[in-house]
Amino acid sequence: MVEILCPHCEGEIELDDDAKGEFACPLCDGEFEWGMDDEEDGMDFSVAEPSTKRDILHEYTEQPAIRIAAGSIFASVMGFFVIFMALPIIFGGLFVDALEGAADTGTGFGAIIVLLGIVFLIFYVTGITFGVMMAKGRFSALIVCTVFSVIGLVGTIVGWIFSDDPDAECAEWDSSSFGWDECVEYESSMGSVPILGLIIWTLLIAMNASLIIVPQFRYQFD
Repeated sequence: MVEILCPHCEGEIELDDDAKGEFACPLCDGEFEWGMDDEEDGMDFSVAEPSTKRDILHEYTEQPAIRIAAGSIFASVMGFFVIFMALPIIFGGLFVDALEGAADTGTGFGAIIVLLGIVFLIFYVTGITFGVMMAKGRFSALIVCTVFSVIGLVGTIVGWIFSDDPDAECAEWDSSSFGWDECVEYESSMGSVPILGLIIWTLLIAMNASLIIVPQFRYQFD
C-alpha cells in the first residue's frame, strides 16, 4: 500500500502499490488520476506540498563609502560657501560700517550687510554639521541636507532675479530728464547668471535625491 494526499482536500488516501488510473477521493469525492504515464498526471501527491506565497527580499551589502563620500561632498561645499561667501559679506559689512562711522552718515547699511552675512554663516555652518552627520549614516541628516540644497537653489534663483545686471544693455532711453539721457528699460544679458551656483545646488539635489530614492543607497543610512 502507498499513502498519498488528495489533491483536492489534502486528506490521506491509501492505494495499492501498482494502482493507476482515475480515482475518487473517499473523503471529498474529488476525482484525480494516479500512476499514469504522463509526467504531469503521474505526480506523486504524497510528496506534494501546498505552495506558499513568499516575499522576495533584497539584501544589500554595507557600503559606507557611499554615505561618507556624499556627506563629505556636501560638507565641503558648505565650507566653500562659508569661506568665499559668508565671511566676505561679513567683512565687507564691517568695512562699510567703518566708513559710515568715519563719515558719520548714520545710514546703518554696514550693520545690515553684517547681519546678512551672519545669516548666511549660520546656514552654511549648519549645513556642514548635517553633512558630517550624513556621512555617519543619519537618514534624518540626509533629509535635512536635501532641504538645504533646495533652499540654496531657490535662493540663488531669487537672488539672481532681483539683482541688478551690470552687463545689461539699455533698450530704451529717455531724453527728457533734466537735459541728459536716462535709461528706462534694460535688456538683460547672461552676464549676471550665477551659473556656478545653479550647477552646484542642482548637483547636490540630484545626489541627495538619489540617496533617498535608490534602495541600495538608502540602505546605507540608519
